[in-house]
Amino acid sequence: MNARDPISSNPGEPTDEELVARARGGDRGDFDSLIGRFQDRVYNMAYRLLRDREDALDAAQEVFLSVFRGLADFADKARFSTWLYRVTINRCRDELRRRGTVKHTRPHSLHALRDEDDRPLDPEAATPGPDALAQARETEAQVAGILAGLPDEAREVLVLRDTDGLAYDEIAAILGVPIGTVRSRLNRARQLFRERLAPVLGGNE
Repeated sequence: MNARDPISSNPGEPTDEELVARARGGDRGDFDSLIGRFQDRVYNMAYRLLRDREDALDAAQEVFLSVFRGLADFADKARFSTWLYRVTINRCRDELRRRGTVKHTRPHSLHALRDEDDRPLDPEAATPGPDALAQARETEAQVAGILAGLPDEAREVLVLRDTDGLAYDEIAAILGVPIGTVRSRLNRARQLFRERLAPVLGGNE
């Protein structure tokens, strides 16, 4: 399934645009279908940015409430998914500003992050034993701390590209910046992450 177009391209299923049009006409059932189609992706994106399950749930609920209120004014020039992810990003930014500091409560998987050539940063490993598992947990906690310290722009572009697998043009539309800016932000974010990760990996060799 294409990560950029969940479910809506399946034969026999209404497209996102069809559901949006009917929901804008007052059909609550079609809006509920939109929620069902995207709720997991919105929650997962919020969780990766906020690193707190309760905050992510609250954010997802507020995102869909905002979408429901703004659906009548939704601009058809944009894809619904792009608009929805933009609302999600903005809601998470608001939450992080409210906190005054970035808080991460669970580790982020190392395998999701990639270098400038889109190669996984996670080193190859055989089936781990107990000592290796303990070491891996410690490394994951350190990785979480590194990600917690990244600037918001860096964390956002890493989540959108390396975790959610969105295309550069959709990320550009979500963030409201040119594709070239997305690429440069991603390169800087990956480089910054690698620089901060190097002492961690070096200490575990």
